[in-house]
Amino acid sequence: MSNRAMQWLVLGGVAAVGVAMTSSGVFASWVATAQATTGSAQAATVSLTHTDTNGTTFNSGVSDLLPGDYVYRYANLVNTGGLAQDFTASLSGSGALAAAGGLQFAVDSCSVAWAGDGSCAGTLLPVAGARDVAGAAAVPLGQVAAAGTSHLRYKFVLSPSADQATFQGTSGTVSVTIGGSTPVVGGRDRTAG
Repeated sequence: MSNRAMQWLVLGGVAAVGVAMTSSGVFASWVATAQATTGSAQAATVSLTHTDTNGTTFNSGVSDLLPGDYVYRYANLVNTGGLAQDFTASLSGSGALAAAGGLQFAVDSCSVAWAGDGSCAGTLLPVAGARDVAGAAAVPLGQVAAAGTSHLRYKFVLSPSADQATFQGTSGTVSVTIGGSTPVVGGRDRTAG
């Protein structure tokens, strides 16, 4: 065999190995993509309870949440008292979804009543940014004047980074309880009583 033929044979062999490695790399990439696609079917179930100081309660179950999926619930917080009240929401939960890294909670308000489609025709104000339900401190909802109403929208989110091994196929319950207190304001003229 000539020297020239031997060089072509070696180059042909290297080319064949290169093609085999490229095919193997594409296959590995495809398998990883397939696993990621299959693994994204993370599902969970959540049940919500809301009780405000006026006794209004809603219970609502939601199933098949994927990471980043969210649920809106709307409530009018009415101050039926004769003085302004500072309101807070206390969160508690049970079940796997209420653990750290699972459900998150955020609150917005609208200056007018929320429309039936969930839009705000008035001014939309963020009240509380997203935070884990697990270990959440009391969430300030702001002050509501005497005989006033705060139009609230609660957002419950399955964390976009929720771990599949921890949360897939699990369930949990979240309870939001509203409490109010009268702000301490001094400096009033109490001469007449």
